[in-house]
Amino acid sequence: MSKFWIFLTSVWQEAKKINWPTRKELLNSTLVVLIVIAIFAVYLFAVDFGLLQLFSWLVYPVFLRGSGVPTQ
Repeated sequence: MSKFWIFLTSVWQEAKKINWPTRKELLNSTLVVLIVIAIFAVYLFAVDFGLLQLFSWLVYPVFLRGSGVPTQ
């Protein structure tokens, strides 16, 4: 028997020992992951939008000074 087949049989034996999650566990874990991703996306959006507003309020008028573009 070649080393490759010995390797494959050992992989198959180890694969039989895997404790796969039930359908309910899988769906619950998936739901938790999706909720965490949604919360993180909202958080990143809020931080990004806040920083955009802050920098546009602080920095944007400085670049427009003397350019002839009216500022608010």
